[in-house]
Amino acid sequence: MMNNTDIRGPWAEGGHKIAAMRQAREITQSELAEQAGLPSVGWIADVEAGRRPVPSVFYKALGQQLGLGASDFAALCLKHYDPKAFEALFGAEKPALKLAA
Repeated sequence: MMNNTDIRGPWAEGGHKIAAMRQAREITQSELAEQAGLPSVGWIADVEAGRRPVPSVFYKALGQQLGLGASDFAALCLKHYDPKAFEALFGAEKPALKLAA
């Protein structure tokens, strides 16, 4: 039987990256949802499982909680959720992500 952690949605790579950043900061999904003003714990679980992308309205709050500025978090999201827009803005090279101070 398959559980929810086995499901990989179309945005799995981006979700995995966000989950890894959250875990590196030792923040639970519940804490992240509360601190960043996200809709619910289930919502962030869906993002991390790749079942939904992060809407731009949450870039600043999520970036701040995960140690990135809004523009760096936006670039990370574009890279994983809209690679053509990412390439149009940044080219084939990845911009260096700057951790928030």
